[in-house]
Amino acid sequence: MSDIESKTSEVKGVQYSTHEVNQANTARMETARGLKSRHIQLISIGGVIGTGLFVGSGRALIMAGPLSCLIAYSIFCLIVWAVAQSAGELASLYAVNGSFIHWTHRFIDPAAGVACGWNYAYACIAFAAADVVAVTGLFQYWLPDTSPAIWVTLCLVVFFILNAFAVRLYGEAEFYFASGKVILIIGLIVFTFVVMVGGNPQHDVFGFRYWKDPGPMAEYIVDGALGRFLGFWGVFRIAAFSIGGPEFVSMCSGEAENPRRSIPKAIRRVFWRLAAFYVLGILCVGILVAYNDADLIDGIANGTGVGASPFVIGMQHLGISVLPDIMNAIVITSAVSCGNSFIFVAVRSIHALALQGQAPRLLGYTTQRGVPLAALLFVLGICSLSYMTVDRGAAVVFGWFIDLSSVAALINFFWICLAWIRWDAGIRAQGLSRDNLPFRGILMPYTPWFGLIWCVLLAVTNGFAVFINIDGDFDVENFLTAYFGFILSFGIYGGWKLFKRPSMRRPETMDLTSGLEEVDADEAWWKAHYVPPSTRWGKFVDWLL
Repeated sequence: MSDIESKTSEVKGVQYSTHEVNQANTARMETARGLKSRHIQLISIGGVIGTGLFVGSGRALIMAGPLSCLIAYSIFCLIVWAVAQSAGELASLYAVNGSFIHWTHRFIDPAAGVACGWNYAYACIAFAAADVVAVTGLFQYWLPDTSPAIWVTLCLVVFFILNAFAVRLYGEAEFYFASGKVILIIGLIVFTFVVMVGGNPQHDVFGFRYWKDPGPMAEYIVDGALGRFLGFWGVFRIAAFSIGGPEFVSMCSGEAENPRRSIPKAIRRVFWRLAAFYVLGILCVGILVAYNDADLIDGIANGTGVGASPFVIGMQHLGISVLPDIMNAIVITSAVSCGNSFIFVAVRSIHALALQGQAPRLLGYTTQRGVPLAALLFVLGICSLSYMTVDRGAAVVFGWFIDLSSVAALINFFWICLAWIRWDAGIRAQGLSRDNLPFRGILMPYTPWFGLIWCVLLAVTNGFAVFINIDGDFDVENFLTAYFGFILSFGIYGGWKLFKRPSMRRPETMDLTSGLEEVDADEAWWKAHYVPPSTRWGKFVDWLL
């Protein structure tokens, strides 16, 4: 036990017998903790591998060129790693529903919890809507004359049906969806290596040809060194849309089996896996296609599904005709999977807000089967903004949702880091120690500050292109999509502070112990009943997942 956990037992006077732990947790596991370690591992990775990598990476390449993309994606993976250290410590210690929404309420102030909860729900809805818009473009690759409204409706119906299932079925479904996406990205990385050394129908050993001509860095908005820097900086917006992980792991903590073991494992692995998939993935993009490729630029402009994917364009240039259709089918599945993950989390966030009196009471309604139907319909109603593709086109609307979701994701990361900083202040003020935590972050307390400063900087400059408009006209649409997350999150925070007047949590009196006894009981039960694998294969799978 950590000092924090020891204090809990001392203050609460809680003692557990093996029988009591067994009985209490057997009943509770069946109703609440239905996500196994393998679910957590794959959801944390597969839940964020989607259209951002397979399709959106083409936008980053055009904007900045291959070298700038590689550097920006690498830096953003470090930011994600920094956020993961904070999320890992709190999620493994306080494995509760709501995770960082709960932490902001508990360690900062109630207004922060409300703002964080609504921002996260909004972010998930924006991500889901982006996936729906991407699906319309993906189907247009095969059926260009079909109305996008058909595919939007189909996605929303599928989301409605899938979100009627229990958490265990959700975990199983996402496990297999995520496995498929991981296999796809590994296959694309291997494919890139094979074709670049001559294993293609044209026997062309092209290597890093496109890094020499047209070059490693593109100019964006203006010419010269400033244009190359703006291109590099603009990639962070797409990286924020594409790369995640810590928030998925922490949101799963309240429904995870044996969270004191599964959450640290997921946190330790998620950075390296995301870095491998995204850094190697964006490297492959820069190898396969030039940033000024006419087909890539046309595909991005018209939103023609995987026709806008640098992977597919590279295949077509090499005379490979079958793989693009296979990839289109897999990416459609991937987009639906990601969208469903975001809908699932958004619904539960809104439902939790309603139960706490921070959203209309109606949104807390559930059916006899426990489905939060009102929240589900509310989320799908907002997600129906995807129908804008009928009028404005998939490419334009997809760009809007990239802006909307990327700044919201950065604000989520900001709240996670700030919650850890405030929690650490409470630990120090109350004379407690972090030495025996289930998961200890690296380079703490500097890591959360690194993540927080970067997130603030990127979020504030998310819409920089609006202010460097060489045409002279102020782009209201792009300004609103770039900064709506600020207006929503901090508008709610300010409004809640104004009307409810909650006090900031003082480090000296901060509640650091509530809820720990329940997670301690889970941990005790698992330690008493866990049987480690005995075969080599079993040990390998246990290490991997």
